[in-house]
Amino acid sequence: MTRKSFESHVQRAEAAVAGFCLVASTVLIFFAALARSFSRPINWSLDISLFLFAWAVFLSADVAYRENKLVRLDFFVTALPGAVKTALQLLVYLVILAFLVALIYFGFVLTYRTRARAFQGIPSFSYSWITLSLPIGSILLARSTLEKMVTLLVQRNRADGDIGD
Repeated sequence: MTRKSFESHVQRAEAAVAGFCLVASTVLIFFAALARSFSRPINWSLDISLFLFAWAVFLSADVAYRENKLVRLDFFVTALPGAVKTALQLLVYLVILAFLVALIYFGFVLTYRTRARAFQGIPSFSYSWITLSLPIGSILLARSTLEKMVTLLVQRNRADGDIGD
């Protein structure tokens, strides 16, 4: 299996897990509300839906970011010359990367600190499983940011090479 094929499988799996988590969270909340209306509350439903939603948010953020489907304001950047545009995009990616590194560090700190905290409805389920979504999601986003930086530099080098030919 080639590296690109492997990455493609991982990215599809990430999107599938994110979609599953979001749908499962929504369905669980719906059935919990329905059960509550019949005076049969599902005590653990809020805890599990919170867990699923946290993972859905961070995995979906990476999928959307990788596919350039996040909202961006680029009307200022489009008017800039090529070299300035590339430099500005790299600067933005570096700021994003610095922020993600901080999220990774503090996310793991938070995960460690919440290891003894348990859910109210599920006493044997550690809250760390939710907080772990922050550093893991940030690692995935940092990887996507690095890929975007490399792609930008490769495209810029190709454009510079084409001019000299």
